[in-house]
Amino acid sequence: MSTPRARARWLRGVLIAVCSAVATAGAHAAAGGVLPRGAALIVAVLVCATVGAAAGALQLAGRRAGPLGVIAALALAQLLGHLTLAGGHHHHVLGVTPSMAAAHAGAAVVLGAAIASVEYLYVVCASVLCWLRLFACAALCPPARAVHWFADSVVAQAVLLRSGLGMRAPPYTLATAG
Repeated sequence: MSTPRARARWLRGVLIAVCSAVATAGAHAAAGGVLPRGAALIVAVLVCATVGAAAGALQLAGRRAGPLGVIAALALAQLLGHLTLAGGHHHHVLGVTPSMAAAHAGAAVVLGAAIASVEYLYVVCASVLCWLRLFACAALCPPARAVHWFADSVVAQAVLLRSGLGMRAPPYTLATAG
């Protein structure tokens, strides 16, 4: 059974993969004016998905480790995705202009803070819903009440089944005849 924290890590990985792929393709389109397509786009999406899956598998505990880990994963995915898309282009250092680097860094910080917040709020909401479900289910179930069954069946007593003494009173036909 998965826990809310494990599902939140999975959500974090998916959000990192999607956001980094969109930011990488958007920045590349903004820099060159052409939307990436074909094999380069597929490789960039696969690179972003791999980084997102790796970031989703990590347990980032702590108040600072969570957002910083998410920001670092987003920056790494954007950098690797940009390098795969900029195969034939030669900008400056590693194919990145200073304005593009600033845009990628800003996107990583803003998206990293948003993803870390979503992860934290997912865990909180899942916990609250679990507790509410416990109270709601307990309130919906009616209390069990005892059901009394009365039986009118006549059962032969063990005394009547024995031979020897028999009944002490006279038979009913003789008692009413007189």
